[in-house]
Amino acid sequence: MIRILAVLLGLLFGLAGCDGGSYTRNGLQWSYDGKPFTPDDPKTFRALDKHFARDAKRGYCRGSTIDGSDGASFEALSDHEARDRRTVYYCDTYRKGQEYWTVRYVRVTPIQDAHAPSYRVLGFGYARDRTRAYEDGVGFTVRDAASFEPLGSQFARDSERGYFARAEIPGSHGPTFSPIDATYARDRTSVYHGHIETGTPGKEPYPVVRTLRGADAAALRVLGRGYASDTAHVWYEGAPVLHADAASFAVVEDIASDIDANDRTGAWKQGRKSAAAAAAAPR
Repeated sequence: MIRILAVLLGLLFGLAGCDGGSYTRNGLQWSYDGKPFTPDDPKTFRALDKHFARDAKRGYCRGSTIDGSDGASFEALSDHEARDRRTVYYCDTYRKGQEYWTVRYVRVTPIQDAHAPSYRVLGFGYARDRTRAYEDGVGFTVRDAASFEPLGSQFARDSERGYFARAEIPGSHGPTFSPIDATYARDRTSVYHGHIETGTPGKEPYPVVRTLRGADAAALRVLGRGYASDTAHVWYEGAPVLHADAASFAVVEDIASDIDANDRTGAWKQGRKSAAAAAAAPR
């Protein structure tokens, strides 16, 4: 029991401090997050920020040498990204379940095909270079890389299109595209809902974007719990809620309730009429 408790406490404190590491020096001996390491060139070694460092020969991430990097031109770009004159690198950590997630390993990946001189960090995990956009070190195609900008953690746009989770939204109008909340967005004519589909057997999670057919983009309101409405229609996660009354439709705030919305016609659960909870509907 004591051993299990120690492992759980180690996991708790390890996860809580996963980004708290830093470089320290004692003479020519360097440590990262308390773990000693020896730079290729200790005399020229210096920390660039809390994760990245360099010397005259190499770049470093969390105290680990970045093989093949050029120390003379190495620079930190964000908490996860760095570059030298030839390559952009993405640095993160991972844990192994068989070790009860108590040991953190460093993983440094050259970002494939990234153009180092033009690579620019934009925020929310996004970046761009002269031809592509990137999210968390993964490149994806956009219509106009020069104008690409993130609008949050999932939505983005360029001068031509809107994007959700790296996927272009067909027919969207980039210049007027803007998020309403974390899952709904609109442009001058249309409203969109995006989510990450995780329930397809044998398939990795993937983005799904729905266009709300017939929506009045100017009048649309996000109600919460996946619902949205305009003056005449109601949608749940971008799908129409058939026969719902938009004027009286309201979300139920109590997450423990058997329903998540109601209107003058009855009660609703995840966009479907809830017969079992009909008594909860207004009379």
